[in-house]
Amino acid sequence: MKNVLLIDVSTWKGHHEVYFKNILLTLNKDNVFVYAVCNDNTALRQWVTELNIQNCQVMDIKLPTIDKILLKVLSAIDNILIKLSIESPFQYLSIGTPLCAKSLLKQIGKQIPVFFAHADSAIPAVPAWLAKLFLPNSWIALSIQPSYQAAISIGKQKSRQRFASEQLFALPSCKAVLALHPVYQNFFEKRFKQDKFLVFPEIVDVETSEKSEIADRIQNLAAGRKIISTIGSLLPKRNLKLFLESARKLDSNQYFILVIGRFPKEGYSTAEIEYIHKLLLDFSTNSYIDLDYYIPDEIEFNKLLAISDLIYLQYKDHSCSSNILSKAIELRKPILVNSGYLMEKVVRTYDWQAIVPEDPKIIADKIIDLAHNFTINEEKYSQFLSDYNAENNRLAICKALELL
Repeated sequence: MKNVLLIDVSTWKGHHEVYFKNILLTLNKDNVFVYAVCNDNTALRQWVTELNIQNCQVMDIKLPTIDKILLKVLSAIDNILIKLSIESPFQYLSIGTPLCAKSLLKQIGKQIPVFFAHADSAIPAVPAWLAKLFLPNSWIALSIQPSYQAAISIGKQKSRQRFASEQLFALPSCKAVLALHPVYQNFFEKRFKQDKFLVFPEIVDVETSEKSEIADRIQNLAAGRKIISTIGSLLPKRNLKLFLESARKLDSNQYFILVIGRFPKEGYSTAEIEYIHKLLLDFSTNSYIDLDYYIPDEIEFNKLLAISDLIYLQYKDHSCSSNILSKAIELRKPILVNSGYLMEKVVRTYDWQAIVPEDPKIIADKIIDLAHNFTINEEKYSQFLSDYNAENNRLAICKALELL
């Protein structure tokens, strides 16, 4: 039986949890013993127990004192560079995840391959000579967003650091890299002139339940009106202000506005927060709005998408795709996205609708049009189901394992 250390210690939110669990299950089904460690081992252990997953051991990180001192030194170097206004392509503290993996391998007592479930946060932006001291002898990684698209979402400096970390994909110890889209795979293949880059299509989980207290309440309040929604973490990129400006142009007798998720005030200016709350006053009779609701699991999240008649996904300056977009297409829901970037490519590939500019009047008109005239290209929809089939994810992981 093969052994693999699966690790992602950056966060246990959003796609991190989804991909980690999917990879773990796939490895397990492929007769691989998984040593697993994440940002929330308590939640992971509970999940492993509930599913009665065998051949899996959740491990806790126990860094020795010398490693903790090293991290403090590296952090100090980063801070000095910042104070000196030196825009370095390196971030020395990013060695943290490989350092944790190295410590875990010592606990396990043998050198086994490591699967970095989130390369964007795990692969360090440090010189190759330093990385070689800490990276395992054999590793694979899942890359979410390549550096060439990252500047839009995380800034030029962070993008340069991401580019530096990607240089390590060329190391012989890196056996395979999984990418979420063929466009990303092509980028890596052209850059590195190697064939170890594999397509790992976004995971589309639309499992739901027949009953949901909150979804039932929303449908009762909607009373037959079209539900136009934006769901999930309401970060600035979700363009909530534009959504509300557009939605208030809709007839309250025909359209019901659903805004539900966490609204992180620290991501907005005081003026933006005040303006958004002012806009919310326009929806007293045709809305369900909860800006402090944590959607507990994917099943409830999917249920909220399933009751929606149109899903607003016109993200601002968002260069990569969205798992909500994939879910919406599988659920046969019309969506709105911005022009440019990967989301537009996905929409055009499968002849979905619609791509609209950031104009409240145009957006409102398009919502009205799609709510009554949305049609699906069934041939393209079948192609989507084939491309995003869960079996493709499994095969990509299996092929990566063969390259170890």
